[in-house]
Amino acid sequence: MLNRALLATAALWLAAGAASAQEIVVTGARAARYESYQIPNVYMTRRADFAIVSLVVRSDTRDLSQRLDEIRTALRGLESRARNGAVTVAIVDEDVGIVRDFSMAGAEELIQADRRPDTSTITIRLRTPVGENDDLDDISARIVSFVASAPKPGRVEMETGQMELTLVRPQQYRDPLLAEITADGRRVADMLGAGYGIELRGLERQIAWQRSGELELTLFVPYELSAAPQ
Repeated sequence: MLNRALLATAALWLAAGAASAQEIVVTGARAARYESYQIPNVYMTRRADFAIVSLVVRSDTRDLSQRLDEIRTALRGLESRARNGAVTVAIVDEDVGIVRDFSMAGAEELIQADRRPDTSTITIRLRTPVGENDDLDDISARIVSFVASAPKPGRVEMETGQMELTLVRPQQYRDPLLAEITADGRRVADMLGAGYGIELRGLERQIAWQRSGELELTLFVPYELSAAPQ
């Protein structure tokens, strides 16, 4: 029965893999859908790959053309400083939570009027890898230092906001989890003996996650295991 359940979901594993080649925001609104899930017996705990912090770049220079030029210059300065550094710049596709590489062309489309008159603004992300020994203070220190030394032409202001965590290709962890889930099912079946059958449900689901620490995540497939006399 275990083998049949596994084979029945093989096609869905492959389909999920096609959508897993991105870096995904896994906290905030993206994690809310999984908060009600009970973490099953088989799960994996690991650190996030990156921390990202929102950065609002704003100018209230009265002349629109000059104001936009100031923001563009500030963005180019951020992009230049981020090359080969501990902090890079990125854009998040808010609809799907995918982290995109920063580009001036993409950023141009995100500049918009602020609520204040004669003010334009854009929100981008500052992105830094989460090291094995990093804590929130280390992440914050890198971000604060980066913003403090960034060029701010004219009347440009920069303001940091919420920090979120990301994973690169989160679906890569499904196969190891599924292997351990089926192994656990076999162990349960062996303990119960030949008179019982084991059923695994939910193996077709994609990987889920919950935040389990400042920079840690618990990854799991929301499956169910049941046993019944044959």
